[in-house]
Amino acid sequence: MNPGYGGSLRALWRRSAKRLAGDTGWAAVVELVTMVSGLVVMFVISTRLGPGAYGYFVGAQALIAALGMVSYGAVAQLLMQGIVRDRRPPGEVFGRALGLALATTCAALLTGLLLSGILFPGLDAAVFGLLAVAELLGMGAVVLSAAYRQALDAYRESVIPRVLLLLGRTGAVVGLAALGSMSLGQVAAAFCVLGLLVAAVVLGQLRVRDGVPLRPRKPTTQEVCDGMSAATSLLAFSVHEDADKVLMVRLADPVTAGLYAAAYRAVQVVAAPIKALVTASHRRFLVHDPDATGEHTRRSRAYTVLGASYGILASAVAIAAAPLLPAVLGEDYRGSVPMVQVLAVLVLLRGLGAFSFNGLLGLGAHGYRMYAISVAAVAAAVLNLTLIPRFSWWGGAVATLAAEFLFVALAWWALLRAQRRHDRAVGASVVATA
Repeated sequence: MNPGYGGSLRALWRRSAKRLAGDTGWAAVVELVTMVSGLVVMFVISTRLGPGAYGYFVGAQALIAALGMVSYGAVAQLLMQGIVRDRRPPGEVFGRALGLALATTCAALLTGLLLSGILFPGLDAAVFGLLAVAELLGMGAVVLSAAYRQALDAYRESVIPRVLLLLGRTGAVVGLAALGSMSLGQVAAAFCVLGLLVAAVVLGQLRVRDGVPLRPRKPTTQEVCDGMSAATSLLAFSVHEDADKVLMVRLADPVTAGLYAAAYRAVQVVAAPIKALVTASHRRFLVHDPDATGEHTRRSRAYTVLGASYGILASAVAIAAAPLLPAVLGEDYRGSVPMVQVLAVLVLLRGLGAFSFNGLLGLGAHGYRMYAISVAAVAAAVLNLTLIPRFSWWGGAVATLAAEFLFVALAWWALLRAQRRHDRAVGASVVATA
């Protein structure tokens, strides 16, 4: 081997590793801010308004987040795919993504308003509407802007608006509490105003500084089909992740839902480094060499080793540290301790399944992704509907863990199957060429 060639490969690897470390660091900043923001909001709302109000708040946010996955989440994924994997002109891709996002956001908002009355009869519809606008429009604009910048390999710039929005929300909740007259309606109104302001700023910045046209364009038929596939997968992912918290409000009671949500939040804190690595490495999983074999399984395995190693350690730490939770949130939350200890296994399962699922992105295997997560989501919904009325939070926890284990198994099965299919096609092409 040419020594100079080997040196250039090592230099390339070092640059790639350095960039990944930097992107992961910025993703960790986002996760840290998200974690701290969620904990502060949880602490203020639950201590000022009680576990019941916090249960309604978390249930509404979980439903809205699921709708967000269908609207801006799917479009952001489509935007990155168009620029990175399909190598289309960025401005053109963004225009069609914006047109698709407007349509899906309107549909998601109307769907949410209809569902809120069924799932949360004790929650004011105006409160839900304000929270939905804040997330679907405010956070939606931030996510689309971030996806555009990340697709152009400018990850650091993509995280700043999200951090500012989260800090603004946290400051609003703390400020309302300091005034002494906080209510869920005031929190929702503050979130809505902040979301619309940030949306205007990030879209304006794209237009003025980056020259991105903000004219919505009609998406192609293929983009609509890919968007529907991505939306189905992301909706299923949200159902898979949040079905327990939404149904806990309706099938158990708001207080139990609040305790469960606090426990789940604590587990999310421990899982934050895995999520940071998933976010930072997302673009790398879209890179695809059509002539390479085994590319995506190798990449997924390498990242899974990191995720699983951390997951084993972090799960043990969460179980051991769970009794400290009442010291932070108060004695009203002592019931969250066993919930944390049961749900801690989620950290390990997330480390085992997240990267195989992302490996399917590079292969363009949207059908496999949709199948894997949809089956897991149906299992989560059915198990939660069956077990929560009988066993309360224990039923929700068991349903969540069982569905997560199923997801890990299906994600790896799908990746290995899709990679073998791709490799056979490459082999056949080589034989035909020879």
